[in-house]
Amino acid sequence: IGNKIVNISADISAYAKQIQVAIQSRLYDASLYQGKQCVLHISLAPDGSLKSITSEGGDPALCQAALMAAKTAKIPKPPSQAVYEKIKDAKLDFKL
Repeated sequence: IGNKIVNISADISAYAKQIQVAIQSRLYDASLYQGKQCVLHISLAPDGSLKSITSEGGDPALCQAALMAAKTAKIPKPPSQAVYEKIKDAKLDFKL
């Protein structure tokens, strides 16, 4: 059972990275925000579509850009139901 927990944790980390990459790919000019960060609170549907997103602190310019980018990002479907349950309502530390 220990391996399952480790695998799910690795899957969650990998999926969170996919979400960040999807959002970052929609930023107009990511280099403008180098070294900055924003905490995003995301709520996802089972298919990966964004139900809601808010910013909860960090660089105001990056947060605004990330919110707009997230609304057009193609976020992939979670790899498993277990990952979805852990990340369907999560905070994402968005750093560039």
